Amino acid sequence: MRNYILSCLLISITLSCSPPPKLIKLSGPVFGTGYNIRYYDKDNTNYQVQFDSLFKVINQSMSTYIPDSDISRINRNETITVDNHFKTVFKASQLIYEETNGAFDPTIGSVVNAWDFGPEGKIEQLDSLKIKSLMTTVGFNKVML
Repeated sequence: MRNYILSCLLISITLSCSPPPKLIKLSGPVFGTGYNIRYYDKDNTNYQVQFDSLFKVINQSMSTYIPDSDISRINRNETITVDNHFKTVFKASQLIYEETNGAFDPTIGSVVNAWDFGPEGKIEQLDSLKIKSLMTTVGFNKVML
């Protein structure tokens, strides 16, 4: 019994001497805004490069503000191979589109751009005829990978 108590005491002392995990704070620009990430790590590992690298890949895949991004190329009807990030977001969008009976529709971009809320700029002298014409391209049910 004495050895057991001494062993427990020795383990407790050893564990209490280890340094506590350090708070790591990362931040940077991404997707037209910024990010702040905080995590604890006993080894003081900084994952800034990994986060920035992942954000760059996702941005190149799905940013409508990057002319040669995957989504921009798809919007120009180019044939491309998309990455897994794109496939995941596409499938989630499809599910949400279906579950909301079309209330959530990512294909509304041409209409959004016409009203000057997107990367392409406002259409001058926008009227109901132009909106009706743009609406012919809207409908996530018309899109497939």
